[in-house]
Amino acid sequence: MFRNAIYYLGGIVIFVFGMFIFGIISNWREVELDDVLAEKKIIGAFQPKLVINKIDYKLHLYVDTILVKTYDVVLGGNPKNQKKSSEDRYTPKGNYYICDKKITTGLGKTLVLSYPSKHDAEIGLRQNLISNKEFFVIESAIEKKTIPPMDTRLGGNIKIHGNGKFDLILRNLPFILNWTNGSIAVNNREIEELYNACPIGTEVIIY
Repeated sequence: MFRNAIYYLGGIVIFVFGMFIFGIISNWREVELDDVLAEKKIIGAFQPKLVINKIDYKLHLYVDTILVKTYDVVLGGNPKNQKKSSEDRYTPKGNYYICDKKITTGLGKTLVLSYPSKHDAEIGLRQNLISNKEFFVIESAIEKKTIPPMDTRLGGNIKIHGNGKFDLILRNLPFILNWTNGSIAVNNREIEELYNACPIGTEVIIY
């Protein structure tokens, strides 16, 4: 039994090491966003759109109808579940926009999403998670394309961010860990690209 345990543990170590090397090779081969834009002849100012597929763990950056670049992402909790309250760790699904851009000490540059949306607020109101007053405040913020309140029972502070100080490990281990609080994580180099490319107001679709 002891020998079997050693073989089992050794297999796990070899697998993890192999995936780590695979991650290094994959990231080494990644093409910079500026190079992709130049290749597709997208020059000067442009209006991006971000489309996030929770099932495939992909973030697609579009310019008009042109798919420019695809990023691997990590989410929060079970991706099949929809975020409903501040108590869960699920990533929301719906139509949002980048409502703020922040530079934090832990995760560096972040893109804050406009969760909760009006649709999220409508569901929350029906479920008695928020009051009529809170609903109207959220609705008004969304209509004005500003930052909706994020301190209700629906939760908030959903971001696109990097891996922070654990980037060296997480970016080279292509596991689906779902370690975030509901946010969307890419690696640190990729959040730099997205932060520079996406202004406040950028449309974000999560499905």
